[in-house]
Formats: sequence, structure tokens, C-alpha cells
Amino acid sequence: MSGTSDPAAGIVVSGGVTFVETADLVAAALVVGVAAQRVEAALVGARRAHGLVSGLLSGPSSSVRWVEGTAACYAGQSLLRGMPGSWAPVPVEVLAARAALLEEIVALTEALVSVEGMLQGLVDRLRNAAGIYEEGESGAEALLSWLARVPVAGVGVFVGMGIVSVRNGLATGQGFQPARLLTGSGAYHDEIVQGASVGIGLLVPGAALTGQSSVGRAAGALRGVSQPYRGLFAPDVTTTELTGDALPVGFAKPVAHSAEALLSGIDVVYGKGNDLPDSVVSVEKYVGADDRATWVVTVPGTQLGSPTTPFSMTSNFDLVRGADADSTAFVLEAMRQAEIPAGEEVVIVGHSQGGMVAMAVATAATGAAAGAGATGAPGGAARYDVRHVLTAGAPVGGATLPAGVRGTHVEIEQEGVSQLDGTDNPVGRDRVTVRADLDAHGAPGTGGKVPHGVPFHVEVLGRAREVGQPGLADNLAAIDAAVSGERVEARYFRGALELDPAAAARALTPSGVAGIFVEGLERSRSG
Repeated sequence: MSGTSDPAAGIVVSGGVTFVETADLVAAALVVGVAAQRVEAALVGARRAHGLVSGLLSGPSSSVRWVEGTAACYAGQSLLRGMPGSWAPVPVEVLAARAALLEEIVALTEALVSVEGMLQGLVDRLRNAAGIYEEGESGAEALLSWLARVPVAGVGVFVGMGIVSVRNGLATGQGFQPARLLTGSGAYHDEIVQGASVGIGLLVPGAALTGQSSVGRAAGALRGVSQPYRGLFAPDVTTTELTGDALPVGFAKPVAHSAEALLSGIDVVYGKGNDLPDSVVSVEKYVGADDRATWVVTVPGTQLGSPTTPFSMTSNFDLVRGADADSTAFVLEAMRQAEIPAGEEVVIVGHSQGGMVAMAVATAATGAAAGAGATGAPGGAARYDVRHVLTAGAPVGGATLPAGVRGTHVEIEQEGVSQLDGTDNPVGRDRVTVRADLDAHGAPGTGGKVPHGVPFHVEVLGRAREVGQPGLADNLAAIDAAVSGERVEARYFRGALELDPAAAARALTPSGVAGIFVEGLERSRSG
């Protein structure tokens, strides 16, 4: 990720503002746009003036002739029949005045160019702050968007745009970058997911009658396919606190006092740069100057390298279709073991699947939904006071939050994962989405990588602060204030699935195989 001259390039922030505030931003953008047009007109005039004075442009007839823009002479009058006499050198003071005038025009032109750029940048920032994308779809883009929604054609759009992107990388001297095969179709990932989901959902008879979205039905079908493997393990997740020798020697998760630092902490629980085992969440307690406590729960994403992880593809399918998931149950149990008191503020931070888990935990453990039981807090009560959910690279467009819980979501167009929900995130006063196009003009680019990693999202959030969107500013201020105090506690919990010997033995019998198939079909239809 390289630097950029415009921190707001490629970033659009939506949500968190009222209609009036949005309208004010749009109106301001129009006013500044008019000013930019006037400056542009003045710039055209200044450039013409320079051409006339220098002699590069032909002006009105004059007694002064500038030859090739440099040599200057003036004509004396002949007394014979009124004909022009010979050309004589122009006085030195006239040459000096002309040179000074040209310098002034050049300075004026440079100033106008600078002002025009500043005004146009301000227009872009105001539009981005209002959550408005800069460009509408062209005819070709609209056609590709439509094709991407068609199950088979969507695959063609995905492959074709990827190949074109790889070719463009080679043509511009960036070398062969295989990641472009995924990132090249970033603008159409939502539509491609929608089309593919329709096709997958057709594989499950009667799935359309469940009332779920096409993406939910597809997740259900895939969940049924994954049941034979999940069925080998006990139903519940084993949650163990890591203490003493179970933690790496000298391990310490850095203290975080900002939203960006909280996101960076996700890589720590992923085990990057340390020897933490897989499937670990952290629970930290911060106490401010007013003695108010804030608990921060940090949740990693999918971990395919571990066969016993609760952060599995099975959990992904369950979360997308809105069902109970192993990873959600694990995080709720870790919070219970950490003894987070009722009434003390909780902030949940998650990446990828961890973001979906954060949303599900907030819904299950806060407000009216928690009182309904199900995957809710212990005893079916509103056990925790979740105030904020911060997600990065997570497909949370189909998830909701209880009233009063703020959500801040960071997504990147080229990453592919946050678009797996097939839809845009809901817009509301308490819910803000930062969407970044890293290939936009002035943006830092992907560096030939798939930008799903945590550092990409940290960098995007840092740039988004400078957009000036009121809702984002409010949410980030609330998060920063929540962790502004001293961290007084940091605990770590690991989740794992335990193999069920009886289930494994059953899977080896013909009747067991048939039973697993039926169970998978039932799960694919259930919500």
C-alpha cells in the first residue's frame, strides 16, 4: 500500500447522518463546484493572455510586431505616401515591462491551477462525505452489472474482468499479478454473488419457500454440504482460557486507544508476529478517568488451517443465513467466562467472519433479542451492554443491530469477502459504512495483492477520518473515547470442537451415511 496525495481518494462513507445533513453537504458541493467552474474560466483567460503577450497567439493589429515570441520591433512612419518605414528595435523599458507582465501571468496561471485543484478536491470530499459515488454507470458497465446477476454469465464476468485486469497490469509495467484475477471484477462482486447464489439455491428443493434471500438460500445449501464434516464433532464448542504457559513467552497484546489500533489488534489474536494458537479471542477491560469501564472483545475471522476451529466455513454458512453458529456460541461463552458485568459498555471488534460474529453477538446479547433466549446471553437475559460493533472486511449487509448499538464497517471493493452478502449495508443514523475503491484515481492501489488483510482496512479507516463525514466522525469519536483510559485487564480464550467418537463411527455405516445426508438436507432448508 503506497501513499496517496489525496487521503479521500476512492473512499465513500454512507450512513450515520440525517437527510438534512446530507442535503447540506450536497448543496455545499454544488456551490464549490460553481466556484471551480469560474476559476477554470479565469484559467482559460489567463492562458490566452499569456499567448497574446508572448506572441504565440495572433492578436489585434498593432504597431508592434513580436517575431516568434522573442524578437520585438516597432515600425516607424515613412513620410513617403504614408507607407510604413523600416522596423526598429523596441525600447528596453518596453521589453522589461513585457517580461514582467509575462511573469505575472505565469504566476496567476499557476495560482489558478492550484485553486482549481483544491476546489475540485473539496467537491469530491463533500460528495464522498454525503455518501455519493462520483460516477454513474456507463452503458457497458450497466450491461456487465446485469450480466453479473445471471448465474452462468456472472462467472464469465468474474473471469473476463480478471483477465483484463491482469493484462492491464502487464501493459503498464506492473508485471504479472495473479491477484488481479480476483480484484479486477471488484466493481461487480455484489452482483456476481447474487447470480451465483440463485444458481446454488436451485440445488435445494423447496429452498425458495423459506422466505430467505437468494444469498441465504445458497448459504443454507452449502451448510448442508458441510454437515457430514461438522457432524463428526460434539455439538458444543469447548472454551478454554489461556493463562501462564499456555500463552507465548513474553506475549502482550498492545494497548489500543483508537479505532485503527483496535483493528490492528485483530492480527495479534490471529497469531501474526507471535505464537498464539488458532481460534483465540481477547477480552480486555479499559477504565477511564471517570472510573467507567469499557470491555473490548476482539474476534478473528475464518481459520481454515485448523480442523477443529469454530471459525470454520460451516460457521460462515450459518452466519450468512442468520442461524446459530459455533463461532458465535464460542465468543458468548468467552464473554461469560470473562465475567463482563451487566451495564458496563462493550465494544466488539471483528474481521471477516469475526465481523459477522460481532454483529450476531451484539444482537444475541443486547436488547430485546437477548431476552428471547436462543443463542442469547446466559439465562436468556439482556446480559451485556454492547454499545459499538467495529468490523473490517465482513459481509454484514444482511445483519441487523439492536436499537442504540452503533456499527462502523470498513469494506474494500477489491477484497471479495465483504461482498459475499451480495448487498450494500443498511444506512442508518447509528450505522456507518466506509467503502474504498483502491483502484480509483489517486488511491494507493492494491499492490498486486487481494486487499482482505487487516492492514488494508486499518489504512482505509485512517484515510476515511479525513473525509469529514459527520456520522463516521461521531462513531470514531465514541470508540476512541471508550478506550481512552487505562487497560487494567487482558484475557485470552481459545475455542475448539471436540471429536465425537460415536458420531465418527456412525459415519462409517451405510445407515449413518444416509442419516447424515438427510440431516444435511434439513439443515440446508432451515433458517
